[in-house]
Amino acid sequence: MAEQRKPVLIDVNEKAASDTKKEAENGHHRQENHIKSSQHRLEAIAGFHHIDAMLHEVEHDSLTTRAAYRQLQLKQQQQANLEKIIKLTHDLCRDEASNSPDPDWLYRFFEMAKTIYGEAMQNLWARILKQEIIKPGSTSLKALSLLETMTQREAQALQRACTLACTFGSDGANKLITGFRQPEQGMKRWFKPDLAERLALGNYKLPFTDLMLLMDLGLILRTELESGAMDPSADLALSGQGKTFMLTPFRKGTRIYYYRFSPTGNELAKLVGQKTHPEYLDALMALLSHAFDVNSDVGSTVNTKA
Repeated sequence: MAEQRKPVLIDVNEKAASDTKKEAENGHHRQENHIKSSQHRLEAIAGFHHIDAMLHEVEHDSLTTRAAYRQLQLKQQQQANLEKIIKLTHDLCRDEASNSPDPDWLYRFFEMAKTIYGEAMQNLWARILKQEIIKPGSTSLKALSLLETMTQREAQALQRACTLACTFGSDGANKLITGFRQPEQGMKRWFKPDLAERLALGNYKLPFTDLMLLMDLGLILRTELESGAMDPSADLALSGQGKTFMLTPFRKGTRIYYYRFSPTGNELAKLVGQKTHPEYLDALMALLSHAFDVNSDVGSTVNTKA
């Protein structure tokens, strides 16, 4: 007859202590995985890109073999990048009328697009390709070359700038309004400087460091500009975030301060698109209402002079 096994008795307190210890060890292990030293981080990067042979005591393959393998992996990844962008473009396309893009443009596009690895940037390049198929010549090679070199942070800064951008005047260029100035009334205008008010773009997720970044990229002109002197007899149409406002200055000689997007910046702005930012739009209209009678596109008055 088989020997009957005795039941194993487990002390509850001992088990709880053991579980707590395991959780602590697992937590410590997860923390070690999350917080790596610079040396371990470099080793991980080198291993992923197959350039870590000299970090090991034994080199298992020859330099020629390692180089060939790395080039093969690189080409495979670039092929995967292109195929992903094509799939994203296909998902965006509908039944719109189309044309054939310029062959030279298409070749340059694929040569640049194959080096785009991030998902967000791949989505942007997919939108560019779709637009080019619908309307060839929409995006210049100069804009593509700049876009290829942009980091994710730079692209996000451009998108934030586009969110705050508006258009006014006859040129149709995107502008970032930073304030206005208006002359003093009566005799004061001969002895006192113009009254000026400013809007801090940094309060709306566009700090000056990002503005300088976009200037360095050539997407925004470095010099702050001002509009021509306005007259109460002529309204100014201002459009932004899908809305249009009519501005009538209270005083003759009122001017608006702004930064202007460059031609390339305007081109890329069309690709990035503009998200809504109600808080910024409200703040901008509130600021302008100190110098203008502001009427929305539906005819209602935003604010009037007190």
